[in-house]
Amino acid sequence: RTHLVTGHFMNAATVLMQNLTSPRIRVPGTMVEINGVGVLLEGEPGIGKSEIALALIERGHSLVADDTVVLKLDSTGTVQASAVEITREHMEIRGLGIIHVPCLFGISSMRNERRLDLIICMRKNGGGEDDIDRTGLDAAYRNVLGVDIPLLRVPVAAGRDLTHVVEVAALNQRLKQMGHDAARELDEKLKVALARKEGE
Repeated sequence: RTHLVTGHFMNAATVLMQNLTSPRIRVPGTMVEINGVGVLLEGEPGIGKSEIALALIERGHSLVADDTVVLKLDSTGTVQASAVEITREHMEIRGLGIIHVPCLFGISSMRNERRLDLIICMRKNGGGEDDIDRTGLDAAYRNVLGVDIPLLRVPVAAGRDLTHVVEVAALNQRLKQMGHDAARELDEKLKVALARKEGE
């Protein structure tokens, strides 16, 4: 029995059942939101994922999850990312320990859930760059719960401002979602220029 209006109860029950039965997995990594784009940072332990996320938070972006990310397929076929409940709102920074993000940076620095738009896999420089895309024309994807998510492989090297690289990658992904692909637009311009030169 319930005191709720039937319609309200049915809506709440439907949402609850969807949450309980949705396919989900846990993956290691750090999930952030950058200007509305959900980005999952992957890489071996100690490569700097949490430090990049911390720098992004200081720039006004938001943390979704650190260390372990829960990925769930919702009823619309979208992959949503969230934190494990026990570690929500916390981060581990090597050499510093555990921090509580909202207490340090405010409540706007956290997101409970965010759609997964982009995966960035970080690897130490020198580990082989055969699969590193230098032009952006050879788009890579990873299948997550039946959904193809854009994947970028970013080499990590001393002196690289990876926070800025991740931020630009997210903005570039947002442009692609709006229909602007810089790499393909430049490729088309080069093809037109070469065709004109050959016709002269």
